[in-house]
Amino acid sequence: MTSPNRREPELWTIGGRAADEWLAEHRRDLVMASLRQLKPERDQAAELRWIVDYNIGLYIQMLGTPDLTLNEEAAGDLVASAARRASEGAPIEEVMRNYVDVAAVIWRTIVNRLAPDEATRSIEITAGVFRYLREVSTLVLRGFHHEAARVTIGERDAKYAVYSALLNGTEPETVANRAGIPLATRYLILSLHLEQPTDPEPAPPGRAAQLDQHRRSNTVNRVLDEFTTGDNLALIRDPGGTALVPLPVIAPSDEVESVRLLITELEGALAAPVYAACAIATCNDVPAAAVLTEEVLELVKSTGQAAGAWFLDDIPVLYQLTRPGPARDLLSRRLQPLDDHPDWERTLRTYVTTGFDRRGTARALHVHPNTVDYRLSRVAEECALDASDPSARPAAFAALAIRDVEANKAHPR
Repeated sequence: MTSPNRREPELWTIGGRAADEWLAEHRRDLVMASLRQLKPERDQAAELRWIVDYNIGLYIQMLGTPDLTLNEEAAGDLVASAARRASEGAPIEEVMRNYVDVAAVIWRTIVNRLAPDEATRSIEITAGVFRYLREVSTLVLRGFHHEAARVTIGERDAKYAVYSALLNGTEPETVANRAGIPLATRYLILSLHLEQPTDPEPAPPGRAAQLDQHRRSNTVNRVLDEFTTGDNLALIRDPGGTALVPLPVIAPSDEVESVRLLITELEGALAAPVYAACAIATCNDVPAAAVLTEEVLELVKSTGQAAGAWFLDDIPVLYQLTRPGPARDLLSRRLQPLDDHPDWERTLRTYVTTGFDRRGTARALHVHPNTVDYRLSRVAEECALDASDPSARPAAFAALAIRDVEANKAHPR
């Protein structure tokens, strides 16, 4: 007796036989054709054969029972298989491509076996294949997503724990062992500031502003991941972030240059300037190195340096001159009278940046050289800092740098 839910054979046939019966008889042939399409690795062949056979069985059930809706109860193994692939780190696009390939094999097999008087049913057959894909895709994505989210959250929490332990110097070896993340012998510490794109495209209506932040953060992590073979530990919150990037045990001779190229590559990927303060340190020295890179980043930004990679070796004098202490406080107070005379400050800055050239300063400011002399003399009187005296020039340079750092703290750029 025919089930009330079963399609009438004359409406759904292959070679004159009910489609589900024909497919059940040729099930093994469909499995082998699918495996030839998928070309699994040797160690994956048995499991892939099983899941392909399982899927073809589901398709046959759907043909025989048109009102059947697949759910986790009816297709529990499908959900479990997707979760397993997620736990193995398989890309979701690869998983879904496999299901589409199997559906394509089923469709081609059926269409090629239709009798001449059955060819008009090809649209119905195609609709049936799409229905199968819709039902299966929903379950596969659900199983994959749930497991991937669990794994991702676990990995994220473990990485953040190691990241924090390294930065704080709180038993990083113990935390790393517990998290199952091997520590590197040496790390590249990066303090980053991402500028906005140099030539941004206007956002289309309805596009969330946060999308750009997520994309930029993902881009930073991708570029850093490609640079290292270890576990990149980074917390990027556009426009800033700190990254701990594993380095080889033995430093190559061109290591510093490779870091500079890394930041250049990052700028290219973001299509935006990047300030990167860099330091290389062992595990135990990461906390001090991270503090140093934050200081270097603040210094290069506040003093108007160009974007790019910056090591302490690039600015040792500027760094030392701006360190806290009584001398810094004294130099900071020296220039306080300039608060009320921006033209004096502009003249002093230009005089320093032009190599203490009064005529070059006059050209840059579009004033007469005598005006430059007058303004510098007023700075000397009010600030007790005569920049025209060669012996006072280092103090002028340092005082301006300190002023920049303090202004940046008050009003970050």
